[in-house]
Amino acid sequence: MERNSNIPIRNIYYMLSYAYQTLNLSEYKEIGTENFENIQELYAEILSIGIPVLIRGGLSKDYISVEETSNVIKGKIDINSTIKKNTLVNKKVAVVYDEFSEDILLNQIIKATLIYLARSNKINQKMRKSFYGLLPYFTEVSDVELDLNLWKKVKYNRQNIRYQFIVDVCRYLYEQLLFDESSISQMMKELQDEQTLSSLYEKFIYAFFKRETSYKVSKSQIQWNVDDGFADALPIMQTDLILQKDNKTLIVDAKFYSENMAARFVGGAAKQKSSNLYQIFSYINNWKKRPDETVAGMLLYAKTTALNQPNHLYNIKGKQVFVVSLDLQQDFVGIQENLLAHANRFFTEA
Repeated sequence: MERNSNIPIRNIYYMLSYAYQTLNLSEYKEIGTENFENIQELYAEILSIGIPVLIRGGLSKDYISVEETSNVIKGKIDINSTIKKNTLVNKKVAVVYDEFSEDILLNQIIKATLIYLARSNKINQKMRKSFYGLLPYFTEVSDVELDLNLWKKVKYNRQNIRYQFIVDVCRYLYEQLLFDESSISQMMKELQDEQTLSSLYEKFIYAFFKRETSYKVSKSQIQWNVDDGFADALPIMQTDLILQKDNKTLIVDAKFYSENMAARFVGGAAKQKSSNLYQIFSYINNWKKRPDETVAGMLLYAKTTALNQPNHLYNIKGKQVFVVSLDLQQDFVGIQENLLAHANRFFTEA
């Protein structure tokens, strides 16, 4: 299988820069001039700079529910717990109350990551010491066992959005080290790398067009164009990117795969992936367009080293579907130029 495993680390840095504008802060400027031997070094360097930035800004706090036995009544008395624990013997009751605390999931993830990195032999000694030196700032934060499921529970809001970049990088680095240190097969590790880079690729594509073009950029959900209004149990159509200008709309779906085209048997002719085509065709057919609006779809694949790469334009029932690829191994200037050219191909045509 041809994989996207040879993306230059410098390009991954640029993708991160677009996907997370936090990386444009002055504290990170020197990272762009450094050379890293592997992606783990890049992630670790980002965390060694970014976590102290979070600490200087003050660790986020939120109200958490606290349960304890006390001879002072505060919050609510838990009658059942009081009886079960027989606390009245000692003239105490079980109480439940809210406390404004640093002991929240986001801080727990960062603390657990620091502990993990401080002990990992995959990180150089100097970096391990720097991570260990940050732990005293998290003394009020509970210890949790680091697990990929922790990130699924994270929710962001206006108060804690500054954590998103660092917490995501914590996950990227943990995944890299976890699979390096385990006995999991090389194929499984490559699939995990692919999933991580796929998420970053989608974020990058969206942020690039948001920052570098004058298009109206969004990533809305598309509602099914049902006849009777009944849409229960229909899958959500969540777009990666929608570009709009004047009376033209381009719906883009970013794809990061091991293989961009498929053959039914070894040596057979490479074909478009049917599920991807069905998906983008559903998007453009269910888009509620204005009478004067032209709507098209684009499948934007990250290029692999396979001989056959998507580079096609289909006209199906009066709708255009572009199927193209983007070479992430080229110089980043070329990446920028290719992205603009792919979009302009639709928006500049008569």
